[in-house]
Amino acid sequence: MSVSITVENVNKKFKTVEALRDINLHINEGEFVCLLGPSGCGKSTLLRLIAGLDTPNGGKILLAGKDATFMSPSKRNFGIVFQSYALFPNLTAFENVAYGLRNKKISQKNINEIVDRHFDMIKLSDARERYPAQLSGGEQQRVALARALVQSPDFLLLDEPLSALDAKVRAELRREICRIQRELNMTTIMVTHDQEEALTMADRIIVMNKAMIMQSGIPQEIYEKPVNQFVADFVGSINFIDRDMDTMAVRPENIGLSLEYNKSALRAELSDIEFRGPFMRVIAKVDHVNRHESLMIDVPFREAKKLGLEMGKAVYVNLPEDELINVEAV
Repeated sequence: MSVSITVENVNKKFKTVEALRDINLHINEGEFVCLLGPSGCGKSTLLRLIAGLDTPNGGKILLAGKDATFMSPSKRNFGIVFQSYALFPNLTAFENVAYGLRNKKISQKNINEIVDRHFDMIKLSDARERYPAQLSGGEQQRVALARALVQSPDFLLLDEPLSALDAKVRAELRREICRIQRELNMTTIMVTHDQEEALTMADRIIVMNKAMIMQSGIPQEIYEKPVNQFVADFVGSINFIDRDMDTMAVRPENIGLSLEYNKSALRAELSDIEFRGPFMRVIAKVDHVNRHESLMIDVPFREAKKLGLEMGKAVYVNLPEDELINVEAV
C-alpha cells in the first residue's frame, strides 16, 4: 500500500543552526518527488524527519493523514536506500535481501519466492549468490533497492542513491528506479543535488535552499518558469540580464545566433567555444548588455558547423521576448 505524506509548518534547529524553516509539503500516494538543492540546504534533514530518524522542533508530519511526528521509525513502514549501499559484506546478495524477512515468521519457501521475485524485478537474478565485493557499484545499489522493497514498505526514501556511480551506470539505474517505482506505484522521495536526476526522474521537484522551499512544481515548470534567481541558476544553465529595474533570465538554447544583421539583434563577438556533443556552447561578448557582458548560447552542432563559428568571430544575437523570464532576486 502506498501512502500520502504531509509536512506541516515544520522547523528544525541544530543548536543555533537553522536546518529547516516553516516547511509545508504534501506528497500524493504513488508520487515520485525529488528534494533538490545544494549541500546544507536542509533536504537530507527533511528526509530524516519523514523517516523518524530525527524529530522537528515544531510542526507536524502526517502519514496517510495520521500524525506520525514522534512515531518511531520501525512503525512508519518505509524502505530506504543510501548512497553507500550499506550491504553486509559477509552475506550473499540473496541473504542481504532476505535479511529483514528472517525476523518474521515466514517459511523458507516463501522467503525464496519473495526474494527471487525481487531479483527478477531488479534484473539481477544471476547475481544472487555473489557477495557485495563481487558486485559492481550499480549491482550493489540494485541489491540495496531490492532489500528496501522486499518488505512491502508504504513509501520509499532514496538518499543520494546514485551519486557514487559513474555517469553511464547512473543513467541506467535512473531508468530502472523509475520503472520499478511506476510498477509498484509507490510513494517515493529522493534527495539529490543533481539537477539532471531530478528533471528526468521526478513527477515533482521541490527546490530547496537555506532551510526553505524555493519552488515546487513539475520538472518542465521548474525549468521553464523558475520563480527566482536561485532556482533559475541552480536548475540548468541560464543568463541573467538587467532590463530597467527588473532582472530577466534566458536559457542558452533559447537565444538566436546568426551572421546576418537585423535591427532587433545585438552585435557580439565570440570569446569562447565549447564542444558539448549535440551542441556547441559559445560565449558571446555582447554590446549594450548592462549586467553581464557575456551570454552563453547553445547552438545545435550542425548549425554551428554551417555557421563556421570560431573564436573572435562577429555574430548577431537575438533575445526572443517570449523566452525572457522575469525572476525575483533572493
